[in-house]
Amino acid sequence: MYNSCMNEIITLPNGIRLAYQNIPYIHSVSLGVFVKIGSRNELQTDSGIAHFTEHVLFKGTEKRSAFDIVKEMDSLGANMNAFTSKELTAFYFQCIDDTVDECAEILSDLLLHSVFPAEEVEKERGVVLEEIDMVYDIPDDLSQELCSAAFWKDHPLGRSILGPRENVERFTRDDVISFVSSHYVAENVVVSVCGNISREKAIDVVLKYFNFPSRPVQKRAFDFPQQRGGKVEAVYKEIEQANLTVAFPSLSYADPRLLGVSVLSCALGGGMSSILFQEVREKLGLVYSVFNYLSTYEDTGAQCIYLGTNPKNLKKAVDAVKKCIDGFCKDGMDEESFHRAKQQVKGSLTLGEESSLSLMRTIGKSALFLNRPFDVEERLAVLNGLNREEVNAMIPLFFKTNEVGVGYVGKQTSFDLTEIYK
Repeated sequence: MYNSCMNEIITLPNGIRLAYQNIPYIHSVSLGVFVKIGSRNELQTDSGIAHFTEHVLFKGTEKRSAFDIVKEMDSLGANMNAFTSKELTAFYFQCIDDTVDECAEILSDLLLHSVFPAEEVEKERGVVLEEIDMVYDIPDDLSQELCSAAFWKDHPLGRSILGPRENVERFTRDDVISFVSSHYVAENVVVSVCGNISREKAIDVVLKYFNFPSRPVQKRAFDFPQQRGGKVEAVYKEIEQANLTVAFPSLSYADPRLLGVSVLSCALGGGMSSILFQEVREKLGLVYSVFNYLSTYEDTGAQCIYLGTNPKNLKKAVDAVKKCIDGFCKDGMDEESFHRAKQQVKGSLTLGEESSLSLMRTIGKSALFLNRPFDVEERLAVLNGLNREEVNAMIPLFFKTNEVGVGYVGKQTSFDLTEIYK
């Protein structure tokens, strides 16, 4: 476990916040640039622009072609990637500890000196459209996207990160340039550095390479989401399995109760010893896959349950899940299951920090949204201090069926999906 006192946030003279953690016993460094702009900040008319921009930033700079970028990174033995989420866009690499400068220079080049060649933008448009089609062809992923749309309704959190095809088809090179100019600025950026690198070296790297413009960030839409639920979004396809995702209201990642909710979520459907897995799969044999997961955001969250089953067993599976939830709300966790769930959450917290890449993401997100270091020791102390009775008392608050959103992908079914929230 790492020493939490070494995890810090440093505001540098160039306006960048550096999230830094030294891990002296490994031979790698992970560096990520986190930009506080994601799909929830988009208007309906430009939904998908954050993700599209992430893609085309890799397509060439003033001195490197798209191939040069990946060839040079591969030649350094480094892994580079990027992702867009609802609330941020991140670009990162993991490298051998003595190649940090070279890798940082390449990453900064594509972030600060991209030229967005028109022909490359057109090619990448096709790639993103293929990605949209791919999601449509993966029924469990699609059911989760539909569930998000049903739960958040018209709020941007309910939209696909990829955006609709019609938006991607009309985005222009000028749209991307304008988006980068407005949002890729120092005030909006955290650089997270984690691994076998000294504090002084990390500061030097960020000051040397990541000098984002210091102009004011253009504020984007940020409406507080209303969790109204009570809606079904369905795509009917001739496939063999019925895929169902149901979302319940939950907490933001800044909420002090979140660790308690993580424990109860784990007990319900977080592993093979969980209530849902044991009852719905192992005892009843109604599903191959059933689990729940938390989606946490800056100001809100959702707790989601997914199951995949034969369409003829859909009603039985839903009834079984409902029965599990009713019993969970009524009886809560006994001492054994409470301890087991706490240990699972503890394992997730601690084992995830053994990787410089995982820790880089964790401390970067904490700096970007909470503006404070991520202290695993503090979280473990809170976790160890959780009271079973208090956590059990929370359970009924988060499983009100009249506040759910439902996403379904599969064959037409005689089962009325609205029964889930009636």
